[in-house]
Amino acid sequence: MEQEKGNFRSRVFGGFHRQDVIDYIEELAAERNTLAKENSELQERVYDLEERAAEPEAQEESAEDCRAQISDMLTEARELLASVKAEYDALFSDVNINVSHAQGELKNMTARLSGIISTLKTAGERLEAVSGMLEEKEE
Repeated sequence: MEQEKGNFRSRVFGGFHRQDVIDYIEELAAERNTLAKENSELQERVYDLEERAAEPEAQEESAEDCRAQISDMLTEARELLASVKAEYDALFSDVNINVSHAQGELKNMTARLSGIISTLKTAGERLEAVSGMLEEKEE
């Protein structure tokens, strides 16, 4: 099923195809898990770099070269963390928008179903009245 994010097929009586919504939520969860894993790996990398920065004498390179390399790596790690956070925030916002939309559709559907039930109840009462009149005429 090829579709854009958040683009669900509509159902005859409103709402969306349930499987489309489930597939979309599963896709978002997989993306969130990937981003969380990347975030964790980057945090470990920052921790390792901070440990290396604390013990520059253990390195074979000169202290100045080591600091420059660590500084560059920390900058890269911070940029990657910012990028992951931006992607996560965008994904989270997209999920919230789609959930709000789905909730609105559910409220509309509930109202429509209530109207249908009321109409059916009224029609049933009228049919019972007509049935009673017919029975009286037959007697």
